Amino acid sequence: MIAIRAATAFEIAGWDELVRRFDNHRIVHTRAWIDWLRACGHGQPLHLVFEAGEQVVGCLPGLVRSLGPLRLFGSPLPGWQTPSMGPVFDRNRVTTRDLIAPLVAYLEQHHGVHHIEILSSHLDRETMTAFGFRGEPVPTHRAPLFPGDASRVFRSFKESARRNVRRAERLGLIARFEEEDAEAFAREHYSQLQEVFVRGGNTVPFGEQEVLEFFRHMKAAGRLVAIAVYLPDGCTCIATGLFTVAEKELLLWSWTHRTKHRWFRPTELLTWLVIQRGLAAGCETFDFMGMGDFKTKFGAAPDLSKYCWVRSRYRWLRRARDFAEWGYRWQQTVRGHLARIAMFGFGGLSTHLPIDAAGE
Repeated sequence: MIAIRAATAFEIAGWDELVRRFDNHRIVHTRAWIDWLRACGHGQPLHLVFEAGEQVVGCLPGLVRSLGPLRLFGSPLPGWQTPSMGPVFDRNRVTTRDLIAPLVAYLEQHHGVHHIEILSSHLDRETMTAFGFRGEPVPTHRAPLFPGDASRVFRSFKESARRNVRRAERLGLIARFEEEDAEAFAREHYSQLQEVFVRGGNTVPFGEQEVLEFFRHMKAAGRLVAIAVYLPDGCTCIATGLFTVAEKELLLWSWTHRTKHRWFRPTELLTWLVIQRGLAAGCETFDFMGMGDFKTKFGAAPDLSKYCWVRSRYRWLRRARDFAEWGYRWQQTVRGHLARIAMFGFGGLSTHLPIDAAGE
């Protein structure tokens, strides 16, 4: 029998060591990521432990938030800029059924949760469906990395990407890894994001404060890779990116550029330099956190293993969730088009850029 309980204060203090016992852990399971989500106002952290006898066989971080009279548990919820989460566990000792049966009962009985969402690549689909969860595929792009063999990684790029890296170097673009001025970097990064999103008729789905808190929390954990690319004058910033390096994985959180300087193709140079940093740290895989044809330039291929598992205590609540998601996307599109008209005039409506903020 598998039991579930809240982690003790001692276990929370050593949470990162606890989750690293299990081979499917990622940076999103660590304290730095959970604390960042709390700092952004996404809810109250809940650190759960699964036990078989007196042995810990799994962990599940998440956050509980209230929406009026409703209580939601997200690991994560949509809009949290979190690529996955879900439980980490010993897959030789426990199954999805062993975890989900006590989890649902615990969340509903001890925390009054009405709605659960779990994003994971490691849960059995048939079992999740049997427990009332609906699975929604959440694809991403992922590229293999080869520590100690940077040339092999570079050869996996499409020819256009390799050519643009060399071109950026010839043009004298300057790249800097930023670690000190969090406020200035967040301000510039968010300004670039707004420009590209608005040009594509969209609005950025998170605020500048979220960027700032991400920088601060990942830096404090020693996991941050923040990079900016400048024109040869060393002053004009034309592209920025936020990444993390942890658990042998390089993760893209956000990248963007100044639209009027797209001709320099700074994103290819930026990404190649970050990959080299990841290789030096022993990274074996690169998660681009989402789809977009531009990402295939770097040897990335679709990864279709991840699902968002959604369960509501009431059928009407699930329908309300779907309607709210549709309404939010519609609102974002309308706001984005209005912002584009304000920024570029009606002529800008004929120019469409992909939502991927680094795309060409």
